[in-house]
Amino acid sequence: MAAVLAAVGAAILAVVALYSVRAVIHHDRGKLLSKGLDLVPGSLLHVRNFHWTQMKGDHKQWELNAGEAAYSDDKTVLNLKKPVLTMILDDGKSFELHADHAELKLNGNHINQAHLTGGLDLNYGEVEIKTDEATFWPDRDMVQTSGAVQVHMPDLEVSGVGMEAHPRARLFALQHDVHTEIKRETVRGGTNKSS
Repeated sequence: MAAVLAAVGAAILAVVALYSVRAVIHHDRGKLLSKGLDLVPGSLLHVRNFHWTQMKGDHKQWELNAGEAAYSDDKTVLNLKKPVLTMILDDGKSFELHADHAELKLNGNHINQAHLTGGLDLNYGEVEIKTDEATFWPDRDMVQTSGAVQVHMPDLEVSGVGMEAHPRARLFALQHDVHTEIKRETVRGGTNKSS
């Protein structure tokens, strides 16, 4: 009797094993991997040496790098440490934007908005713009800040409060309390400052 029960049990186990192998082989591997990742909370939600390139056709629009990246559980928010955004303009020139922290709002693989904090440094050639925090809307080509802004150029220093910028169009407008300092070279090679 024991031998019969053992044989029946072994046959049932063999059928279950065969069915399981067949189901795994014929199952969509992408769905299987996705289900497996859903079973492990927080898996692959934290990344070191993050890199993201946005292309339009065969033209690179911008590139985003960060030391660390962490996705929210629903993958609609991406937090970056030490992000560097490099935007390639239509004329081939580029500008770089550095910050200590960025919070990106995502719709799938599309960035709707980026809020940059902890000091923002935007470089375009010889022009450098600094502020504490700003919000960037890539689809609208717009950067806004309500805080203090400093603009440094070789012969010009400008400061103000609040800014709206359109990087691709190369339009930057300070909103309030704008002060300008023009640095002119004197005949003797010194610097003469005027406001």
